[in-house]
Amino acid sequence: MIAALAGLAAIMQQNPLLFELLQYFGAAYLCWLGIGLLRTKITSDSNNQEPKKAASLYLKQAFFVSITNPKVILFFVAFFPLFLRPNASTTTLVAMIVHVTIISLLYQTLLVLLGNSLALKLKAFPFARRIATRLAGIALIAFGIKLAINNR
Repeated sequence: MIAALAGLAAIMQQNPLLFELLQYFGAAYLCWLGIGLLRTKITSDSNNQEPKKAASLYLKQAFFVSITNPKVILFFVAFFPLFLRPNASTTTLVAMIVHVTIISLLYQTLLVLLGNSLALKLKAFPFARRIATRLAGIALIAFGIKLAINNR
Protein backbone atom coordinates (compact mmCIF):
# COMPACT_ATOMS: atom_id res chain seq x y z
CA MET A 1 0.00 0.00 0.00
CA ILE A 2 2.73 2.42 0.93
CA ALA A 3 4.56 1.73 -2.35
CA ALA A 4 1.38 2.59 -4.24
CA LEU A 5 1.08 5.83 -2.33
CA ALA A 6 4.75 6.62 -2.79
CA GLY A 7 4.51 6.65 -6.56
CA LEU A 8 4.13 3.11 -7.83
CA ALA A 9 0.51 3.82 -8.65
CA ALA A 10 1.47 6.90 -10.66
CA ILE A 11 4.13 4.97 -12.54
CA MET A 12 1.67 2.19 -13.35
CA GLN A 13 -0.91 4.71 -14.50
CA GLN A 14 1.59 6.35 -16.85
CA ASN A 15 2.97 3.08 -18.20
CA PRO A 16 0.23 0.57 -19.09
CA LEU A 17 2.75 -1.99 -20.37
CA LEU A 18 4.51 -2.06 -17.00
CA PHE A 19 1.14 -2.45 -15.27
CA GLU A 20 0.23 -5.31 -17.62
CA LEU A 21 3.56 -7.04 -16.95
CA LEU A 22 2.98 -6.69 -13.21
CA GLN A 23 -0.44 -8.29 -13.62
CA TYR A 24 1.01 -11.25 -15.53
CA PHE A 25 3.79 -11.60 -12.98
CA GLY A 26 1.25 -11.57 -10.14
CA ALA A 27 -0.90 -14.14 -11.98
CA ALA A 28 2.10 -16.43 -12.47
CA TYR A 29 3.07 -16.08 -8.81
CA LEU A 30 -0.46 -16.99 -7.66
CA CYS A 31 -0.41 -20.06 -9.92
CA TRP A 32 3.03 -21.03 -8.58
CA LEU A 33 1.76 -20.79 -4.98
CA GLY A 34 -1.31 -22.87 -5.92
CA ILE A 35 0.80 -25.57 -7.57
CA GLY A 36 2.97 -25.64 -4.45
CA LEU A 37 -0.13 -26.31 -2.34
CA LEU A 38 -1.33 -29.05 -4.71
CA ARG A 39 2.06 -30.76 -4.43
CA THR A 40 2.04 -30.62 -0.61
CA LYS A 41 2.05 -34.05 1.00
CA ILE A 42 -0.48 -34.45 3.80
CA THR A 43 0.28 -37.42 6.02
CA SER A 44 -2.28 -39.33 8.03
CA ASP A 45 -0.09 -39.13 11.13
CA SER A 46 -1.56 -36.29 13.22
CA ASN A 47 1.52 -36.31 15.46
CA ASN A 48 3.76 -35.58 12.50
CA GLN A 49 5.20 -32.13 13.08
CA GLU A 50 5.64 -30.13 9.92
CA PRO A 51 8.88 -28.17 9.81
CA LYS A 52 8.45 -24.69 11.22
CA LYS A 53 9.06 -21.83 8.82
CA ALA A 54 10.31 -18.45 9.91
CA ALA A 55 7.68 -15.76 10.32
CA SER A 56 9.77 -13.55 8.02
CA LEU A 57 9.21 -16.04 5.20
CA TYR A 58 5.45 -15.69 5.55
CA LEU A 59 5.79 -11.91 5.77
CA LYS A 60 7.85 -11.81 2.55
CA GLN A 61 5.36 -14.06 0.79
CA ALA A 62 2.40 -11.93 1.88
CA PHE A 63 4.19 -8.73 0.87
CA PHE A 64 5.01 -10.18 -2.56
CA VAL A 65 1.39 -11.21 -3.15
CA SER A 66 0.16 -7.78 -2.07
CA ILE A 67 2.63 -5.76 -4.11
CA THR A 68 1.82 -7.73 -7.29
CA ASN A 69 -1.92 -7.39 -6.73
CA PRO A 70 -3.15 -4.90 -9.33
CA LYS A 71 -6.35 -4.29 -7.38
CA VAL A 72 -4.33 -2.65 -4.60
CA ILE A 73 -2.69 -0.33 -7.10
CA LEU A 74 -6.01 0.41 -8.80
CA PHE A 75 -7.58 1.20 -5.43
CA PHE A 76 -4.96 3.80 -4.63
CA VAL A 77 -5.03 5.26 -8.15
CA ALA A 78 -8.83 5.53 -8.33
CA PHE A 79 -10.15 5.81 -4.79
CA PHE A 80 -7.51 7.26 -2.51
CA PRO A 81 -7.03 10.58 -4.40
CA LEU A 82 -10.69 11.39 -3.74
CA PHE A 83 -9.74 12.06 -0.12
CA LEU A 84 -6.63 14.10 -0.83
CA ARG A 85 -6.60 17.85 -1.21
CA PRO A 86 -3.94 19.24 -3.53
CA ASN A 87 -2.79 21.61 -0.78
CA ALA A 88 -2.72 18.95 1.97
CA SER A 89 0.30 19.04 4.24
CA THR A 90 2.80 16.23 4.45
CA THR A 91 1.59 15.54 7.99
CA THR A 92 -1.94 14.97 6.71
CA LEU A 93 -0.73 12.60 3.99
CA VAL A 94 1.42 10.65 6.45
CA ALA A 95 -1.50 10.42 8.90
CA MET A 96 -3.75 9.03 6.15
CA ILE A 97 -1.12 6.48 5.12
CA VAL A 98 -0.65 5.41 8.75
CA HIS A 99 -4.42 5.05 9.27
CA VAL A 100 -4.88 2.94 6.13
CA THR A 101 -1.88 0.81 7.08
CA ILE A 102 -3.13 0.24 10.65
CA ILE A 103 -6.64 -0.67 9.49
CA SER A 104 -5.21 -3.08 6.93
CA LEU A 105 -2.87 -4.60 9.51
CA LEU A 106 -5.71 -5.14 12.00
CA TYR A 107 -7.95 -6.70 9.35
CA GLN A 108 -5.24 -9.01 8.06
CA THR A 109 -4.24 -9.97 11.61
CA LEU A 110 -7.84 -11.00 12.25
CA LEU A 111 -7.78 -13.13 9.08
CA VAL A 112 -4.53 -14.80 10.17
CA LEU A 113 -5.89 -15.56 13.65
CA LEU A 114 -9.12 -17.02 12.25
CA GLY A 115 -7.19 -19.04 9.67
CA ASN A 116 -4.80 -20.34 12.31
CA SER A 117 -7.71 -21.35 14.54
CA LEU A 118 -9.27 -23.28 11.68
CA ALA A 119 -5.92 -24.87 10.80
CA LEU A 120 -5.44 -26.09 14.37
CA LYS A 121 -8.86 -27.73 14.29
CA LEU A 122 -8.15 -29.36 10.92
CA LYS A 123 -4.86 -30.84 12.15
CA ALA A 124 -6.75 -33.67 13.82
CA PHE A 125 -8.43 -34.61 10.53
CA PRO A 126 -5.90 -35.42 7.77
CA PHE A 127 -8.67 -35.93 5.20
CA ALA A 128 -10.10 -32.46 5.90
CA ARG A 129 -6.58 -30.98 5.80
CA ARG A 130 -5.97 -32.62 2.45
CA ILE A 131 -9.23 -31.25 1.04
CA ALA A 132 -8.61 -27.75 2.44
CA THR A 133 -5.06 -27.69 1.05
CA ARG A 134 -6.23 -28.86 -2.39
CA LEU A 135 -9.08 -26.34 -2.45
CA ALA A 136 -6.72 -23.53 -1.49
CA GLY A 137 -4.30 -24.58 -4.25
CA ILE A 138 -7.09 -24.74 -6.83
CA ALA A 139 -8.41 -21.35 -5.70
CA LEU A 140 -4.97 -19.71 -6.05
CA ILE A 141 -4.51 -21.19 -9.53
CA ALA A 142 -8.02 -20.08 -10.53
CA PHE A 143 -7.35 -16.54 -9.26
CA GLY A 144 -4.08 -16.48 -11.19
CA ILE A 145 -5.77 -17.64 -14.39
CA LYS A 146 -8.60 -15.15 -13.92
CA LEU A 147 -6.10 -12.34 -13.41
CA ALA A 148 -4.21 -13.32 -16.56
CA ILE A 149 -7.42 -13.64 -18.63
CA ASN A 150 -8.86 -10.34 -17.37
CA ASN A 151 -5.63 -8.68 -18.40
CA ARG A 152 -6.43 -9.18 -22.10
